[in-house]
Amino acid sequence: MHWPNKWMTSCIVCCIIVVYFFGMMNPKDVLCGAGEFNRRTLIVQAVEKAKDAVVSISTYEQVYERANPFGPFGPDPFFERFFDGMYDKFQQETVRTHLGSGVIINKQGIVVTNWHVVRKASSITVTTSDEKEYAATLVAADHKSDLAILKINAAETFTVLPVADSDNLLIGEPAIAIGNPFGLSHTVTTGVVSALHRSIKTDSQTYEDFIQTDASINPGNSGGPLLNINGELIGINTAIYSEAQGIGFAIPVNTAMRIVNDLLRYGEVRPAWIGLIAGPLARGFAAQHGYEGNAGVRVEEVFPESPAAIGGIKPNDIIISVGDQRLKSPTAYKRALARYTPGSTMKIEVFRDGTRFIATIIPTEIPLRYVERIVKEDIGIEVIRNNAQLARQYGLHNAAGLVIKQVTSGSQAARIGIKPGDILLQVQGIRIDEVRDLYEQILKNIYQESIVVLVQRGMYGYYITFEL
Repeated sequence: MHWPNKWMTSCIVCCIIVVYFFGMMNPKDVLCGAGEFNRRTLIVQAVEKAKDAVVSISTYEQVYERANPFGPFGPDPFFERFFDGMYDKFQQETVRTHLGSGVIINKQGIVVTNWHVVRKASSITVTTSDEKEYAATLVAADHKSDLAILKINAAETFTVLPVADSDNLLIGEPAIAIGNPFGLSHTVTTGVVSALHRSIKTDSQTYEDFIQTDASINPGNSGGPLLNINGELIGINTAIYSEAQGIGFAIPVNTAMRIVNDLLRYGEVRPAWIGLIAGPLARGFAAQHGYEGNAGVRVEEVFPESPAAIGGIKPNDIIISVGDQRLKSPTAYKRALARYTPGSTMKIEVFRDGTRFIATIIPTEIPLRYVERIVKEDIGIEVIRNNAQLARQYGLHNAAGLVIKQVTSGSQAARIGIKPGDILLQVQGIRIDEVRDLYEQILKNIYQESIVVLVQRGMYGYYITFEL
């Protein structure tokens, strides 16, 4: 086969040009250019997008410890016997440093972190990605959710981390953690979203509805961000679970932001109320109503004019899920409800008469009359404010607390042995002097499984647990 002369000439010229230009280039430059393009993966881009909104937190705690006035002889039991109690009079001040991380959510320097990072702090220092240090102030905190809000003390504009929708997370999607583990600031670890709606039980309480990830989260990561592949915030990392091996946990950002908004507006978290009582779903009841699912709770009661009633929910409806969380028990329902605050929007999947539908509910604050019902019917007591006359009547040394006026027969209080004339002094460690104080403490703990109260009878005090 013979090629036309013009075609042959064109091919030769092109080859010469290509060889010439590649000969002028350094081979290393060609390879490095391609390598740089390949190295800037989506994870790298996500970290670059988020890093300026991540801060390292150092807290300083003043501690007064017992000093030894006798040098090396203090620990000897021989000297302890002769100078018993003397060491307590000699104290020295020391400073302990605690490390954590945080996320900037506001251009004016509002930072979200974990409560356990800052709870003992006498001073707080925040360090940004460009190594600038700022003093910060604790604005508000909620120990139940382990969240705290700081304000950077500077009149500057800060980079804000964009927020994703944690209700739409996919198990298996990439997850990126940035934090300050062991003082190694802006450390990046990667993994995937391993599971959703995890519960973690610690020595002091149970934390609900966590994101589980295999991205490494160690002490110092607490309060830092968990990101998706787009560099958006999907959770607030926490390292409260000491037994975790190769797994980490994060508070979903939707839950965190609801709590943060309440803290910024009101200084505390207000529990949501929709006005229904949920009970277990018996198999017989489900079969009778044609429901074949394996998740759900039965609506036992709906309060008139409540958000649930306005949203169209009726007694004997079966609630399948709240948001993206499927329900398998009344406890799961309470946990799901605790993710919301008054004024937020709830999507509840309901089964009724063979049909599934979505009810949109706007929770409100819990009315005091509902709390009165809990105290009177569920706990089973009526209380009045103590005074000098009542104190004399019941042989008390002072008029503190609330006097238990009446105990409902068959109630929790009656079964425990509470009697009229007993004095209610504390709820969850908080002193109670007014009836409203009792209601407010029950409101704050409404979605806990139980509350602990201090009751006085005569000269003795007793700690008692009431189920809610």
